[in-house]
Amino acid sequence: MSKVRGISSERIAKRLLESKGFRVVSTKHLILDNGEKVAEIDIIAEAPTGEQYAVEVKAGKGDVNSLRQVYANSKLCGYKPMLICKGYADDVARRVAKKLKVNVVELSEYYLLLEPEELESIVKKCVEEVFETHGFLPFSVEITKNDQRILNEIANAKDFDNVVKKLKVSQKDFGKMMEDLKTRGILPSRSLSFYDLKMCCSSIIARHEILEKLNRIEKRLK
Repeated sequence: MSKVRGISSERIAKRLLESKGFRVVSTKHLILDNGEKVAEIDIIAEAPTGEQYAVEVKAGKGDVNSLRQVYANSKLCGYKPMLICKGYADDVARRVAKKLKVNVVELSEYYLLLEPEELESIVKKCVEEVFETHGFLPFSVEITKNDQRILNEIANAKDFDNVVKKLKVSQKDFGKMMEDLKTRGILPSRSLSFYDLKMCCSSIIARHEILEKLNRIEKRLK
């Protein structure tokens, strides 16, 4: 489990415990022996009945290893064992939990274990991909007449073979043309299906024509 995702899981676990009437006593609780770190427990929580729990949090499903870990840590600190996870990995884990008397609290599959920063990054990436697919890349470079010709042929072609035939070039040369357009920031750097590439090229052409008209209008106004 990644560090950021682990922090997210623990925050959700804390809220879940508090909603069940538990009091979170401490987090990242260190178990020391003669000043040396022996283990670290995610959460120490107190039940409404006063019982103390050593709580381990797992973003995924609880397996035998995670059950053994929470059991061992609980014995070291003298508290009851609890594992918060997305259910049991298998029937063996379920039987082990029962035998070791580990209190397993299941997280719903609908819990989104993401930090706001992670979610923002994912949304941003999705928006960028949509904009790229529809040709809304920032125009930081000039589109030449030859670029327009290539984009037009792609926009009006049935498939890649049809584009190569229209441009009268080899597959290898066409690949070089595409790499050049990507390197110069005219086309998205990521791979696109031919349908998405056609849409992208059509949008770029339309946007370029609008910009050219605006430039002509601006020149006339001056």
